[in-house]
Amino acid sequence: MKKVTLFRHAKSGEKDNPRIDDFDRPLSDRGLKAAPKMGLAMRDRHLLPNLILCSPSVRTRQTLTLASAEAWDDAPKARFDKKLYEASAQTLLSVLKGVSKDVDHVMIVGHNPGLQDLAVTLAVDGRERQQLKDKLPTAAVVSIEFEEELWTELQPASGHVVLYMSPKTLPGQEHK
Repeated sequence: MKKVTLFRHAKSGEKDNPRIDDFDRPLSDRGLKAAPKMGLAMRDRHLLPNLILCSPSVRTRQTLTLASAEAWDDAPKARFDKKLYEASAQTLLSVLKGVSKDVDHVMIVGHNPGLQDLAVTLAVDGRERQQLKDKLPTAAVVSIEFEEELWTELQPASGHVVLYMSPKTLPGQEHK
């Protein structure tokens, strides 16, 4: 059984600043608060991947660093891959299919629309898939489990969403 956790970077800032390249945009104040909260939520849910694949952009690195500090005492191995920067669902799926068979749980820290499209592509039809189609907010985490034994066997609409959370869906955050 394989498991993929998709973690969209937290809210970034400086979007309208022409002096900062998109790749170099940092997290906003809201993002700086959301990333550690999501890390705590991951700890509470015992979410522990064997491998983290992360886009090397500033905002994804910051998200991972802040969340990791709260999520794990010993952070999983992380690999930064330029192919993940603003990657399409097809590229992300190709990267997943290249993961070593000894790894059972992979987390991808990346960007929309690729992460959202990948989640919708992988999830079986149903309420969860529709929720993912509607929105994958910043700092959201989605875990999808598969019956497949090998990453190369992953197919569209074959995964079951076992976790979906965002800063707004965490207890006590509904009205903030």
